[in-house]
Amino acid sequence: MARFLTTVTLTLALFLSNAIGAQLPTAQTWSFSGVSGKHDSEQLRRGLQVYEEKCRACHGMKYLTFKTLTKAGGPQLSEAEAKTLASGYVFATIEDDGQPGEREGNLNDVFASPYLNEQEAKYLNNGALPVDLSYIVRARTYDRGFPRFLLDAFTPYTEQGADYVYALLTGYATDDPEMKTNRFFPGGIINMPKPLADNDITWAMQTHAPQTEEQYARDVTAFLAWAADPQLESRKHRGAIVMGYLASMLALLALLQRMRSRSRSNEKN
Repeated sequence: MARFLTTVTLTLALFLSNAIGAQLPTAQTWSFSGVSGKHDSEQLRRGLQVYEEKCRACHGMKYLTFKTLTKAGGPQLSEAEAKTLASGYVFATIEDDGQPGEREGNLNDVFASPYLNEQEAKYLNNGALPVDLSYIVRARTYDRGFPRFLLDAFTPYTEQGADYVYALLTGYATDDPEMKTNRFFPGGIINMPKPLADNDITWAMQTHAPQTEEQYARDVTAFLAWAADPQLESRKHRGAIVMGYLASMLALLALLQRMRSRSRSNEKN
């Protein structure tokens, strides 16, 4: 019993120290949060543009095909737009004579890494390997501390990854000449220089969204969240149908049970 109480005490102390001493990302409001949440296609289009202009040079998404961009629940590009985007990527191939060659990307290709291999990627990035961004929002998270981690078990909160990525993109110190000091990255120094700044990107589409660092970060984070789970909207839709069906069956069973109880009561009388 004493060992159990000691373990509980140390655990609570750890959570309290994290909550007090560590700077945690602020929970953001996302359109895709919650049971009925869904992605904003306009925001995803903007996020795709940010990815293309700011992320593509160092990162790939090897599990996302260009064809997925045309599906419902995503950026919903036309097939022509997706083909144009894919054609901007170059893939290695073998020619008929057996010699190495190159070809343009097509709808069935993925957002390939800009590097030939991991060795080249590390060599060009001071020994660091740029991560694949396919599931970055699912792979990154943070300890929300006490007592929020208890509340998450009931609410349930699943956007820690998106909060963290957004915080990381906007958490660079403004007084660092190398632009690598980040208050949300473990250790405080990140190998990736500050990627975003106000007015760095001019929106290609008609939109009222501002051209600010925060907006760029929010839009590309939303895009990466969608890329990690392109079926989110359809899955939530199916889940709502299943829950409606189960609720109907429960109501029907309750009605049948009530009718049976009345029948038995009448028989006794």
